[in-house]
Amino acid sequence: HSLETTVSPAGLGTVAVFRHLVELAELMGMPVVEGGTPLYANFPKDHPLHLGYDVKRFQSQSDLFLVIGSSVPWYPPSSRPAQGTVVVIDENPIKAQMAYQSLQADIYLEGDVATTLKLLVEDLRVSASGDGRVKERRNHWEDEHRKLQEGYQAAALTAKGRQPIDAEWLCAALNEAMPQDAIYIEETIMHRQAILRQIRWNQPQSYIHPTGGLGLGLGLALGAKLAAPQRTIVALEGDGSFLYNPIIPALGMAQEYNLPILIVVFNNGGYGVMKRSHLDFYPQGVAAGTGVFHGVDIAGPNYAQLVEPFGGYGERVEDPEILAPAIRNALAAVKEGRVALLDVVLAA
Repeated sequence: HSLETTVSPAGLGTVAVFRHLVELAELMGMPVVEGGTPLYANFPKDHPLHLGYDVKRFQSQSDLFLVIGSSVPWYPPSSRPAQGTVVVIDENPIKAQMAYQSLQADIYLEGDVATTLKLLVEDLRVSASGDGRVKERRNHWEDEHRKLQEGYQAAALTAKGRQPIDAEWLCAALNEAMPQDAIYIEETIMHRQAILRQIRWNQPQSYIHPTGGLGLGLGLALGAKLAAPQRTIVALEGDGSFLYNPIIPALGMAQEYNLPILIVVFNNGGYGVMKRSHLDFYPQGVAAGTGVFHGVDIAGPNYAQLVEPFGGYGERVEDPEILAPAIRNALAAVKEGRVALLDVVLAA
């Protein structure tokens, strides 16, 4: 049967876009696939039409692609779906600053994304009513969503007892403990995919990925706490990313202005993406041959101790058995009005 898929907005994290996209997907029985590096919460992750982050698996079986606010849904642009119609919905669909990235689209809908989605929903609500194919598609994709989630859960359970702690299990444990309305500020690289797989956010404006370089995560987390003081703010930081931040000023501000946030450091002791780049670009190079990767290792401190001068709660976690209690301790401290920092030691 005819299949459609949408690529959810990568840069338009408004409440209206979030809600209209849910309406559109449900109305047409279309799966929503996010880009590999989403910037915002785009769609409820527990929704049965959320189908993960890999659009490639759909490119050979779909006949309509709605690319909504996404600059790079596939790369290079020539790798666009070989079949089907590509429709780009964006305020600036043909980006002059990205001349190579026309997205090879068939149709461009330029304008306010929330308004465009709203008008599409209003029009399709009439034409799609009574279409039996919608129910058929929805049943199919709900089954696919369930299989995807079961795979994620199996990966977390497999990782549960590993030592050093596995990022999959860390993220699953965080997901289990956090309140439903938590806001995640995510500034990692190596562990981003584990975060996307295991941590579920289902509300608009509940996930933000900083853009413009490293070192913005703590500032964004404090800003989110100012904007939503009643919600739990969780800053997910790679140890390398964390060191790019103005740590002392951020902790000082958190204390002075009563902005208790939870900081979780994904501590793998190095700039993993730099090591990976060495191997990707120079697989036969000196670093690969000697095992010496200059500028990669981080001889960091016990990050948990950094919050002590600011009246915060810190805990270094190396044993997977104490991970869940440590998360509960940190959440309790945040509820008391103290900033909390978990330094979780992961495999290199």
